[in-house]
Amino acid sequence: MARKKPNDALRALLTEAGWSAADLARAVNALGTGSGLRLRYDRTSVAHWLDGARPRGAAADLVAQALSRRIGRPLTQRDAGLDKPEEGGNPVEDMLQVTDPLQRLSSLCRMDSDPARRVPLTRAVLPAALPAPWEKRPAWTPPRTGHGSPATEADVARLGDMACWIAPATERHGGAHTRSTLAHYIAEEVSRLLAAPAAPMVRKGLLSGAAQLTQLLATMTADVGFSGLAQHYYGIGLELAHAAGDRATYAVTLRSMSVQAHRLGDRHRALTLAEAALDTAGAAAPPATRAFLHAGRAVGYAAVGRSGMAHADLSAAEEALGRSTEPEGPFTSYSYAALQYQRAEVLALLGDHKKAVAALESSLHHRPAGHRKARALIHAQTAHVLLAAEQRDAALVQCHRFLDDYGQLAAGSAHGALTRILRELSPYRSNPGVRDFRARLRAVSSPAHGAEEPPPRR
Repeated sequence: MARKKPNDALRALLTEAGWSAADLARAVNALGTGSGLRLRYDRTSVAHWLDGARPRGAAADLVAQALSRRIGRPLTQRDAGLDKPEEGGNPVEDMLQVTDPLQRLSSLCRMDSDPARRVPLTRAVLPAALPAPWEKRPAWTPPRTGHGSPATEADVARLGDMACWIAPATERHGGAHTRSTLAHYIAEEVSRLLAAPAAPMVRKGLLSGAAQLTQLLATMTADVGFSGLAQHYYGIGLELAHAAGDRATYAVTLRSMSVQAHRLGDRHRALTLAEAALDTAGAAAPPATRAFLHAGRAVGYAAVGRSGMAHADLSAAEEALGRSTEPEGPFTSYSYAALQYQRAEVLALLGDHKKAVAALESSLHHRPAGHRKARALIHAQTAHVLLAAEQRDAALVQCHRFLDDYGQLAAGSAHGALTRILRELSPYRSNPGVRDFRARLRAVSSPAHGAEEPPPRR
């Protein structure tokens, strides 16, 4: 057997990063947690990589991503000397390398809608690179087949109707409820429509509708904890929106990616995406869209301590919302309840816990009882703020209210909120109130619904 060649590229990057082997192992484990993986690498694991071994599965991507964040420039597996051998390629990785976004979307959705084939997809890791700005993104023109019946404006309207059905269902039942249904619909119906001949304006409408459905699928996928897969869906949504010339959907997708980056702890990436969202939308964007984007950037600024700019964005969001006359819809409207939730996030990040709780109470007051997902997230955020303010008993009340709504959501929904609650309560495991909450969680949750942590990575 040939001896492994020492990985000089990885050693050089460790030196440039100023990291020890243990530092890299900890960073990779943390990124794995964000992608729903339980990894237990240590300095010995890194020593094996330096000797020429290659980490299993998705970990090579995580190594490159960890070093990218530390050093401040995009790095690939190859840059870290961890590119996979030529033989025996990974079908998921091969699928993600397909350049045609329609083909990539169709293949991903077919695999995702089949529970027997989905598992490898859920282990996809977050792409390291930021999406290209609107002006610098290479133009992509969908292929023209010329076969079958032409698509019509009625087909465009049906895609919009699907979005208007999916979004409220997700609010009522959580992202897991209709995720497979939407993936199957995109794989079959949307793919068929995008392959059909169509007049130029119909083609643009179809691409825009497909981009919006893909964005919804990405957000639902993030809701159930499949962070890497969600990012790949978001990326395809950007490509479709760009091909449609739809700046608003492109901007909304960037803002959604910013939310996910913030929840995964990458605050600088979150702010960069939120800034790009507003830059893309431009001054001509409808008031509701601008309100949504300003509120997102406010959270990004608050997360990095830029208080004045965060409050300025909140004021801009409120002013834009006051001018909004757009019809109700997942891509046309923005609610006062949502703005109050973002206001609370800003205030909490800036340390004003009392006002943050008041904003969350206002958000809850303006949320309909049927918006179970949003209400669950409000209670989870309120518990987070109260724990930060050392009001444990009040926080536990909110944890139980979270369970009231969480128990009504489909299995796997609100994954991140539950994970954070459990993590933040872990120092108080011996507290009787915490024990009562955990016991109630076990009673409320089926094994599929309320797993406290993802299965171990084999």
